[in-house]
Amino acid sequence: MARLGLEVAAAGGHHLLMIGPPGAGKTMLARRLPGLLPPLDEATAIEATTVHSAVGLNLPSSGLIRRAPWQAPHHSASMIALVGGGSRMLRPGAISCAHGGVLFLDEMGEFGPQALDALRQPLEEGVIRVNRAAAVASFPARFLLVGAMNPCPCGELGQPGMCRCTPLARLRYARRLSGPLLDRFDLRIHVGRPEVSDLFDAPPGESSAEVRARVDRVRVVARDRGVASNSELPDDALEEFAPLDPEAKSLFSHAIADGRLTARGFQRVRRVALTMADLAGQAPPLTGGIVAQALFMRTEPVTVAHDPWSLANAR
Repeated sequence: MARLGLEVAAAGGHHLLMIGPPGAGKTMLARRLPGLLPPLDEATAIEATTVHSAVGLNLPSSGLIRRAPWQAPHHSASMIALVGGGSRMLRPGAISCAHGGVLFLDEMGEFGPQALDALRQPLEEGVIRVNRAAAVASFPARFLLVGAMNPCPCGELGQPGMCRCTPLARLRYARRLSGPLLDRFDLRIHVGRPEVSDLFDAPPGESSAEVRARVDRVRVVARDRGVASNSELPDDALEEFAPLDPEAKSLFSHAIADGRLTARGFQRVRRVALTMADLAGQAPPLTGGIVAQALFMRTEPVTVAHDPWSLANAR
């Protein structure tokens, strides 16, 4: 499931949140993502190179950054280090340095709420604005956001008899990610520790080159629709490129009526379903089976139902 989520994220430009215990492979998977992304186009390459040059980062010998950048700031990074700024000269931060590539936030639950909320503007607009008394600056910041977090503070939720956290501690931990920010993650994947048989006896998996070939094919289809990736399709274009069959409409209707999807979430899952259909080579309309898979890949990070105690007992 995690490998599929990574492929869908790369193919459609969908933001990805991975939840799982320490040692499950979340960071390893995230580090593979830039290798699945296509080279930067000319305009994005110039913007990314300009940002890296302003920060003082090393540039490739060719002059322009062509491969998707990778930024992984530590959860203790200051707001200025993330969004940019400075007392004497305004400089881009890690968010802008990820322009055209991947911004990976490991241990996302440990980032401060203010730092996480600072992501909302660039995720929507593709730029970040830094306001200071002496000057105002706008930096490009269009990136693929990948987050990784433990299911609870101790990281052992779901392991029988291992978790030491109280239900209220788990709820507080889950609420570190605000609702508006969480809603912007198109994919929320639970990653479990591999089984012993997976470590020693599993057959070799696909190479990154094989996955990248499928990603490139879906990106070509998206360009034919007038966008760089399916995640950029405007809502009105979804009616043309991602119509729903009756079963798909019924699944969405139930998810919205049950409160599992917002109006924004509905359109985001629809774009994910379109990407999955493109990967499978399925022509429109979107089927109930594809929509069910897309909904399944948008699970909640942590719920009280994971614990045998009820919320009332915890209180």
